[in-house]
Amino acid sequence: MSSERGEPEAHGSAKPATYETVRAAILVSLDYANLDMEFPRIAHWLRQLPAADRDRLLDELEAIAATDAIRRDDATYLLNDLGLRRIHWEQP
Repeated sequence: MSSERGEPEAHGSAKPATYETVRAAILVSLDYANLDMEFPRIAHWLRQLPAADRDRLLDELEAIAATDAIRRDDATYLLNDLGLRRIHWEQP
């Protein structure tokens, strides 16, 4: 699934998600999207990344939740309430 919003590709024939595309899509989601609706896609994008990139993005979300006055509430909601922190990434 390609997007004009710069979202990572989501299906088999599409380009693989990269750290940069997933990061950009998550930041757009924090700023503009309904996180309840976007959560499955965000989890899917993160699952496509190598573990090091995924961990780096989760660390960035943690930092946003701790320090960014504008995005703090949405990042905390994504991590805690929607459960991004509780996902076991190595499961299929």
